[in-house]
Amino acid sequence: MVMAPHPESLICTPTGREVALKVHQCDWSGDFPPNSLEAILECYRVRVVRAEIDLAMLKDQDFLVVHDLDLAHATDGQGRAEEMTRAQAARLRLRHRGVRSEAHAALLSEVVAAVAAEPFPTLVELDLKDWKPWPWPRVHELAQLLQPIKDRITFGGGADWNLRRLHHVDPTLRMGFTISNYLDWLPAERDVGPLPGVRGAYGYLDAHPLARERLGPTPDYLRDRLGAIVRLVPGARDIHVRLLAAERMCADGLGDLAELLHAQGMLLDVWTLDAGTPRWRERLAGALAAGADVITTNTPRELARALVSA
Repeated sequence: MVMAPHPESLICTPTGREVALKVHQCDWSGDFPPNSLEAILECYRVRVVRAEIDLAMLKDQDFLVVHDLDLAHATDGQGRAEEMTRAQAARLRLRHRGVRSEAHAALLSEVVAAVAAEPFPTLVELDLKDWKPWPWPRVHELAQLLQPIKDRITFGGGADWNLRRLHHVDPTLRMGFTISNYLDWLPAERDVGPLPGVRGAYGYLDAHPLARERLGPTPDYLRDRLGAIVRLVPGARDIHVRLLAAERMCADGLGDLAELLHAQGMLLDVWTLDAGTPRWRERLAGALAAGADVITTNTPRELARALVSA
């Protein structure tokens, strides 16, 4: 029996193109703590097309599904994930809506076992949170751990060195890449953050020599930079671009961002668009018009319903 995906986990455009709504931290209904095993299983059982969880390496073995490396932010623990043993991590409880919940922070081994038993092939992105280069034995451990569900996962994150190590160990793993450490855009009043850490001559956050002075039209600069950045991760299929940055690129004359990626066999995943934020309906229409293949969101059902009622 063919199982259809949940109709509110994707958008069908008037041209018949399907755009996946990727469920951020598997927070589909809001009934469970984001990133919890319960939330992950809900996404599979309601048959969402795409979802995302966060991953951090533990000290001795296994990996923890947690959004922040500082465990105090999302759990009842203290310290950093990389300092926590597997046995210690198994006792952590997730915070939900500001209070300690009964849901434990899931180990990746638990997620693999649970997902392997689910019939629907939801594609889950593992957003790698670790910044430090992973030791090679841990890279092999992760690749081996994922073998039972490797056809249901893709990788993401901005540490391209760890993504390259994974690709080297197993070239059949599906890769994605978040480019914001190399090229990004935020309004001038926003903190530029630690990386790229520099606002270049074209107005983008970019520390590359090409951004030091204007040497030509902005679309040419963007094509040059994107052409190099998307090749940092061999075999990358999903390129994650901050929605604000994608909108800025379009406003600056790069109206074919999606086409540039498609020509390389890649998909455009824009993040993050939530219902209830300023101009969200207008921005949703813009993302669809720009050719986005995936939209990362905390409110997938509201986005899908907005298109149905429009």
